[in-house]
Amino acid sequence: MIYNFDDLSLGILTVDRFFHENGTFKVKSRPYAALSFRERGVGTFKIGNKIFTTNPGDVIFIPADTPYEVDYSDSVSIVANLHFCNYCETEMFDLRARTEIALMFLRMLEEWQTWHSVNRAKASIFNILGKIAEYNDDKIENTAFFASVRYIEANFCKPDLNVKAVCGVGFVSPSSLQRLFLKHFGMSPKQYVIKLRMNKALELLIEGKLTVREISRSCGFEDEKYFSRAFKKKYGYPPSRLRDNTVV
Repeated sequence: MIYNFDDLSLGILTVDRFFHENGTFKVKSRPYAALSFRERGVGTFKIGNKIFTTNPGDVIFIPADTPYEVDYSDSVSIVANLHFCNYCETEMFDLRARTEIALMFLRMLEEWQTWHSVNRAKASIFNILGKIAEYNDDKIENTAFFASVRYIEANFCKPDLNVKAVCGVGFVSPSSLQRLFLKHFGMSPKQYVIKLRMNKALELLIEGKLTVREISRSCGFEDEKYFSRAFKKKYGYPPSRLRDNTVV
């Protein structure tokens, strides 16, 4: 990603707002790159064998010497044209509803129109890329977290469910998994599994069709005594009392 390219260098050619005519246009390769923020409308870019559709709030980077075809619909964008940019990959960032990014592009445009300062514009570009990095890191983190949660919720009744398997699904380390669960749920992954198992056990006990031992095993507890102790600690009475309808 451009925001992770440590050797990134660039110059500012111009910063401007563009109102695009509706229609499809072929753009020849140009000796400068472009970092574009979509203010309004839609722009669909066909670059090589890839298609990028930018909506309001999205950002697209097109490197120098890159021909493309674009279809515009009611399109307005703020574009920073960059010369001597040494990054060569086309990339799009889905940042809709990211007001802070929009304000940063607007500020860069206003400063360029007021002072025409290359150094100010360059600083703005690097600040924008840093903010995009924050948003994308959060997005990747959230994707990993929710993948882990979905896996746990589908497999919590399996007694062999373990942290290693959950980490493998979310592509995260055990420490990152722990941090994400504390952040979102206020508990560890293990505590979340126990919570799901207890909720399921409570349902089955109220239903009254299975024995306590059967419920214990069907909810992922291999040790019936451990299950009974944990259940009593949580609810204040042993599972057998609820199973036999003796709780008052």
